[in-house]
Amino acid sequence: MRVAEWMKKDPITIGPETGVWEAARLLRQYRIRHLPVVKKGTLVGIVTDRDIKRILPSPATSLSVYEVSYLLDRLEVKEVMTKEVMTVGPEVPIEEAAKLMHDRKIGCLPVLEGDALVGIITETDLLAALVEVMGVREPSSRLEVELPETLEALGEVVGILQHQQVAVSNLVAIPHEGKKVLVLRLKTIDPSSTIKALQQAGYRVSPPLR
Repeated sequence: MRVAEWMKKDPITIGPETGVWEAARLLRQYRIRHLPVVKKGTLVGIVTDRDIKRILPSPATSLSVYEVSYLLDRLEVKEVMTKEVMTVGPEVPIEEAAKLMHDRKIGCLPVLEGDALVGIITETDLLAALVEVMGVREPSSRLEVELPETLEALGEVVGILQHQQVAVSNLVAIPHEGKKVLVLRLKTIDPSSTIKALQQAGYRVSPPLR
């Protein structure tokens, strides 16, 4: 899967001279948390709801809402935005985008094609991709099968599944303590015969989850 398949296309943007109060209004209106900042078609920064919350007056302030609005609208986005922005291209694998966001502790990545902003991918988009790829939207059962670090074992498990004539909606191998845990999402609500066949072949299988 590529970033292009999960990003939000044509994201809402603002200019660097936009007032902070207007930026906050747009975040609320569109129920988003990130606004790319664009100048003459070029990405120059990003402002988030967290950036804006940091500069809001304390609840104990004596200022009225109108005074706060006036002050924040005189403050421009370019004064609070992040200028060094991590970006990705639309053809980047989605797992690389997820790793970048995790490692850099950021909540989104603007997507550039050349110099043009074509989308934005967020933590919410990555979670949606995970739900889809793990096949949890349809009736199914989830099994975990312990495997040694050999390709032969994986081939044997796949052979057992084929013999059982059970369809697999998802298969992920996760390294764990010198072994692999094979996480299977089977298109059945009764995997008991498959579990029995795997156990008879010598594999340790966790209790099924749905």
